[in-house]
Amino acid sequence: MTFPPGSQPPFGAPQAGPPQDPRFPAPPSAYAPPVPAAFSRPFGVIMLAILNAMGALLFLGGGVLMLVVSATMGAREDGAVVVMVMGGLFAAFGAFHAVTALGLFMLKGFGRVCQMVQSGIGLLAIPLGTLMSGLILYYLTRPGVALLFSGRPPAAMTPEERQLVARDSNQGVLVVVLAIVAVFGGIAVIGIVAAIAIPGLLRARMAGNEASALGTMRAMASAQAAYSATHDGRYGTLECLTTPAACSDAGGTAVSTPFISADMARPGPRSGYVFRLLVSDDQQHFVYWGEPAQDRRTGEHAFCVSETHSVFQYQARDVFPPTAPDGGCPSGGETL
Repeated sequence: MTFPPGSQPPFGAPQAGPPQDPRFPAPPSAYAPPVPAAFSRPFGVIMLAILNAMGALLFLGGGVLMLVVSATMGAREDGAVVVMVMGGLFAAFGAFHAVTALGLFMLKGFGRVCQMVQSGIGLLAIPLGTLMSGLILYYLTRPGVALLFSGRPPAAMTPEERQLVARDSNQGVLVVVLAIVAVFGGIAVIGIVAAIAIPGLLRARMAGNEASALGTMRAMASAQAAYSATHDGRYGTLECLTTPAACSDAGGTAVSTPFISADMARPGPRSGYVFRLLVSDDQQHFVYWGEPAQDRRTGEHAFCVSETHSVFQYQARDVFPPTAPDGGCPSGGETL
């Protein structure tokens, strides 16, 4: 706006000042702080990394201990398989915690993702784990924290984005305090679950062993019935049942097909059970006995079948195995 020469501008109108010398630019109206070369690690992220490192040590140590115990138990023991599987799971959890700790400490995106996966699984631990994992997820999904783990340096961000990082990354103190309880509570829960699951797995394994042993008893009864039908009522030894040609001098109809598999005749435990076949000298009686290789670890019941072809079940700890085929199976068994 211009005014006539000699007149005064009205009150409130902008006053004209001296022209600015281009050699001396005007100073900035406000001081702009320098942009840092990299973001510092927030307290919350540091504590989450430390907790994951501690979890890695605990899980890896427990997993290695279980693997060592399973190795000392022997490969043929069924309990060794369960302990080995649990040890492998613990070691895998430990490795996952270690990767998470490394990623969080280095402010890498995979560390944030791994921690979010852990917290997502933790939501299933109703109600306390759900609350704590939800708070951790809330902290890690804040826009500023997402920018912090984006891999972009501060110089590549706008001032508004750097303000978001400063605002959101320092809100994790309460979350970390709760995370401490959550991590150690989760370890305790895993220990409780393992204490419950391992006996359950052992019981399931024993049930499988017993079902397999019962099938072996019935297979022996059928094989002896078939052998007796082709050998004038006589019963066969393991050698005669697996290789009938070796017992061709025993009379009866010549048979070349084995009555049982070679696996049934091999010595040593099979599916947690040991078996013994007793045949009388005149081959008129037989007793087939099966008992757990380790009582209450590979099975709880013993089984017996004789020329009656009835299978009996016993509590393994309460019965003595038969010593002669003439007496048949021990008394007191439950007919199956």
